Order: sequence, then C-alpha cells, then structure tokens
Amino acid sequence: MLPKEQLQQLGEQLKEIDNFLQEVSIDMIEGGFSGFPVYVAHQENAKIGEMIIDRTEFGFPFSINATTLERFVELGIVQQDAQEKMREALGDPKKKCCILLLTPPQPQFVFHNFGSSKDAKANG
Repeated sequence: MLPKEQLQQLGEQLKEIDNFLQEVSIDMIEGGFSGFPVYVAHQENAKIGEMIIDRTEFGFPFSINATTLERFVELGIVQQDAQEKMREALGDPKKKCCILLLTPPQPQFVFHNFGSSKDAKANG
C-alpha cells in the first residue's frame, strides 16, 4: 500500500475515533500522566504503549496505542534535543494529537486536529 493511501485510511479512521482520542489525551494530561500524549497507529502488534483500540475488534485499518513523548525519548524514537520541536509542532495537546504511523516503507509522524473533518496530514 502506498503511503498516501495509508494516510487516507488513517484520516478516515481518525474521523470516527476523534472524540475518544481527545478524551484519552485530556485524561492523560489532567491525570498527570504526561503533558504530551502520543499515539501509535499500527497493523502489527506494536509493543509501544498501551493498546486502546484493537483494529480487529472494531474493523479499523489500524490499532491505536497510547503512550507519551517521554517514552519515545526513552526508546530513542525521538532524540532528547528534538522534544521541544515536537511540542511546538503539536501546540495544545488538548486540541491536537501526534500519531506515529508505523507502516512501510518508513514510519512517519502525523498531527491531527481534534474536531477536524480533514484528513490527517503527514509531517516528515
């Protein structure tokens, strides 16, 4: 599958789970778990974070795991000195989320505005 098709599939899925992801983000922030929730969209069994949406259970193209920017730094997915750039790119994590789309040929970060009916947009 081409990267553009993967982004379109993710965008369609995000329209359906938008409110749920926003609630999870707010709960993680207000609960003091993280100031920067991050999600992982995958079709395999990704070992990063906790699965909150199982694609086979809901008929979605991607399963979604919830994790944090801090965990990404611990795992070396995001370099320590890139944290601030990620925070700036995201803006308010109660209004927007960051998703690591784990699909071939190369994983990519996607930023999604909550309440947006637009497709997800890739950011490098």
